[in-house]
Amino acid sequence: MYRIAVCDDDKNIQEQVRKLILEWNPQVEVSVFSSGRDLLENYQSYDAVFLDIDMQGMNGIETGKSIRSVDTEVKIVYLTAYRDYVAGAFGVHAFQYLLKPVNSQEIINVLEEIFRYMKTSDKKIILDFRTVDGIICLPVESIYFFEYENRKIRIVTDKEEYYMVERIGNVAKRMQDFGFSMPHQSFSVNMLHVKNVKGQHIYLDNGMEIPLSQKKQKTWKQELTAWLSARLESREG
Repeated sequence: MYRIAVCDDDKNIQEQVRKLILEWNPQVEVSVFSSGRDLLENYQSYDAVFLDIDMQGMNGIETGKSIRSVDTEVKIVYLTAYRDYVAGAFGVHAFQYLLKPVNSQEIINVLEEIFRYMKTSDKKIILDFRTVDGIICLPVESIYFFEYENRKIRIVTDKEEYYMVERIGNVAKRMQDFGFSMPHQSFSVNMLHVKNVKGQHIYLDNGMEIPLSQKKQKTWKQELTAWLSARLESREG
């Protein structure tokens, strides 16, 4: 049985989303909460959480970060009336963003996408790289960044580091379609793993830090925001 939480301090939105979920599948177990604090205090293992961003007290971004600290698998769907909030939520790795007022088709689409994704989550995108030690195959999501150093490219992953002889520009071009971007002339970073950005520093979810070029500060942050907004844009289109 699927388990979904709905957290919104607007009772009307809360009830609307709950009803739409049950119309999609009456067998779903839906729990409703009026605040982020209430959700966290009663948190269970959910398949998905529909979470309002602009809540009184603990807002949705803070709530989402707390959820991520205990549950890295749950799919978080943000509900927001303001597009600008999307940029502030990148550390949560939300599955989707829906603009209020939501409608039944949007809820149905995202529910089907969530559970279709869950059924096929083992089908990861695997790419091959010709390293100095031979050809290796890596899941895209396992790669944190590529760095050009000492005439080689360092590949940093969740388990090991590898080296290959290549131009960073060529690597960046190949990885662009997989959510990678160049915040610095020597780096191509997986935006999936960006946790925070402060000044000229990019902090990743593995605790590592990479530089953000001063010349690229504005354009790269715009690129990050655009990447985060891509699913929302496609939903509106």
